[in-house]
Amino acid sequence: MNTRHLLFAFALAATSGAVLAQNVSAPAQGMQGKTRAQVIEELKQARADGSLSVSDYDYPRQPVFVSTKTRAQVVEELKAARAQGLLTVSDADYPKLPAFVSAKTRAQVQAELVEYQKHPDPQGLYRGY
Repeated sequence: MNTRHLLFAFALAATSGAVLAQNVSAPAQGMQGKTRAQVIEELKQARADGSLSVSDYDYPRQPVFVSTKTRAQVVEELKAARAQGLLTVSDADYPKLPAFVSAKTRAQVQAELVEYQKHPDPQGLYRGY
Protein backbone atom coordinates (compact mmCIF):
# COMPACT_ATOMS: atom_id res chain seq x y z
CA MET A 1 0.00 0.00 0.00
CA ASN A 2 2.79 2.46 0.89
CA THR A 3 4.68 1.61 -2.30
CA ARG A 4 1.60 2.35 -4.41
CA HIS A 5 1.15 5.76 -2.72
CA LEU A 6 4.84 6.55 -3.24
CA LEU A 7 4.67 5.67 -6.96
CA PHE A 8 1.48 7.72 -7.37
CA ALA A 9 3.10 10.76 -5.69
CA PHE A 10 6.20 10.42 -7.87
CA ALA A 11 4.11 10.21 -11.06
CA LEU A 12 2.05 13.24 -10.02
CA ALA A 13 5.20 15.28 -9.30
CA ALA A 14 6.76 14.34 -12.65
CA THR A 15 3.68 15.28 -14.68
CA SER A 16 3.04 18.55 -12.83
CA GLY A 17 6.54 19.77 -13.70
CA ALA A 18 5.93 19.09 -17.38
CA VAL A 19 2.55 20.89 -17.29
CA LEU A 20 4.08 23.96 -15.68
CA ALA A 21 6.91 24.03 -18.19
CA GLN A 22 4.41 24.03 -21.08
CA ASN A 23 2.32 26.86 -19.57
CA VAL A 24 5.32 29.12 -19.05
CA SER A 25 6.94 28.66 -22.42
CA ALA A 26 3.78 28.92 -24.56
CA PRO A 27 3.08 32.66 -24.03
CA ALA A 28 6.76 33.52 -24.27
CA GLN A 29 7.02 32.00 -27.74
CA GLY A 30 4.07 33.95 -29.13
CA MET A 31 5.17 37.39 -27.79
CA GLN A 32 7.38 39.73 -29.72
CA GLY A 33 9.78 41.57 -27.37
CA LYS A 34 11.55 44.89 -27.68
CA THR A 35 15.08 45.13 -28.94
CA ARG A 36 17.94 46.27 -26.75
CA ALA A 37 18.17 49.52 -28.66
CA GLN A 38 14.47 50.26 -28.06
CA VAL A 39 14.81 49.66 -24.32
CA ILE A 40 17.90 51.90 -24.10
CA GLU A 41 16.08 54.65 -26.02
CA GLU A 42 13.08 54.42 -23.64
CA LEU A 43 15.45 54.63 -20.67
CA LYS A 44 17.10 57.77 -22.06
CA GLN A 45 13.68 59.33 -22.67
CA ALA A 46 12.50 58.50 -19.13
CA ARG A 47 15.65 60.07 -17.63
CA ALA A 48 15.18 63.18 -19.76
CA ASP A 49 11.52 63.78 -18.83
CA GLY A 50 11.96 62.83 -15.15
CA SER A 51 9.56 59.86 -15.18
CA LEU A 52 12.26 57.38 -14.16
CA SER A 53 12.01 56.38 -10.51
CA VAL A 54 15.20 57.19 -8.64
CA SER A 55 16.97 55.57 -5.73
CA ASP A 56 17.16 56.87 -2.16
CA TYR A 57 20.63 58.26 -2.88
CA ASP A 58 19.50 61.14 -5.05
CA TYR A 59 15.83 61.48 -4.07
CA PRO A 60 14.63 64.22 -4.01
CA ARG A 61 17.21 66.35 -5.69
CA GLN A 62 17.64 69.55 -3.75
CA PRO A 63 18.83 72.77 -5.32
CA VAL A 64 22.24 73.99 -4.27
CA PHE A 65 21.92 76.18 -1.15
CA VAL A 66 23.00 79.79 -1.54
CA SER A 67 23.14 81.82 1.66
CA THR A 68 21.66 85.31 1.63
CA LYS A 69 23.07 86.30 5.05
CA THR A 70 26.55 86.80 6.39
CA ARG A 71 27.94 84.76 9.25
CA ALA A 72 27.75 87.80 11.55
CA GLN A 73 24.03 88.20 10.79
CA VAL A 74 23.33 84.55 11.61
CA VAL A 75 25.29 84.76 14.88
CA GLU A 76 23.32 87.89 15.89
CA GLU A 77 20.02 86.11 15.12
CA LEU A 78 21.14 83.18 17.26
CA LYS A 79 22.00 85.45 20.19
CA ALA A 80 18.63 87.21 19.92
CA ALA A 81 16.75 83.89 19.81
CA ARG A 82 18.61 82.64 22.90
CA ALA A 83 17.85 85.86 24.77
CA GLN A 84 14.13 85.58 23.93
CA GLY A 85 13.99 81.86 24.78
CA LEU A 86 12.92 80.87 21.26
CA LEU A 87 15.45 78.07 20.78
CA THR A 88 14.38 74.50 21.26
CA VAL A 89 16.31 72.87 24.07
CA SER A 90 17.38 69.30 24.59
CA ASP A 91 15.94 66.96 27.19
CA ALA A 92 18.86 67.70 29.50
CA ASP A 93 17.88 71.39 29.69
CA TYR A 94 14.10 71.04 29.58
CA PRO A 95 12.26 72.61 31.33
CA LYS A 96 14.43 75.47 32.46
CA LEU A 97 13.70 75.97 36.14
CA PRO A 98 14.93 78.82 38.31
CA ALA A 99 17.58 77.99 40.87
CA PHE A 100 16.06 76.77 44.14
CA VAL A 101 16.45 79.16 47.05
CA SER A 102 15.29 77.93 50.44
CA ALA A 103 13.26 80.26 52.64
CA LYS A 104 14.20 78.32 55.78
CA THR A 105 17.43 78.10 57.68
CA ARG A 106 19.21 74.82 58.41
CA ALA A 107 18.17 75.04 62.06
CA GLN A 108 14.48 75.41 61.10
CA VAL A 109 14.62 72.33 58.85
CA GLN A 110 16.32 70.27 61.56
CA ALA A 111 13.66 71.37 64.09
CA GLU A 112 10.91 70.26 61.66
CA LEU A 113 12.64 66.89 61.31
CA VAL A 114 12.75 66.37 65.07
CA GLU A 115 9.04 67.32 65.32
CA TYR A 116 8.14 64.90 62.50
CA GLN A 117 10.05 62.05 64.18
CA LYS A 118 8.02 62.62 67.36
CA HIS A 119 4.67 62.65 65.50
CA PRO A 120 5.03 60.94 62.08
CA ASP A 121 2.33 62.05 59.64
CA PRO A 122 3.08 61.12 56.00
CA GLN A 123 0.30 63.38 54.70
CA GLY A 124 1.71 66.30 56.66
CA LEU A 125 4.85 66.21 54.55
CA TYR A 126 2.92 67.52 51.58
CA ARG A 127 1.04 70.36 53.27
CA GLY A 128 2.13 73.85 52.43
CA TYR A 129 3.65 73.05 49.04
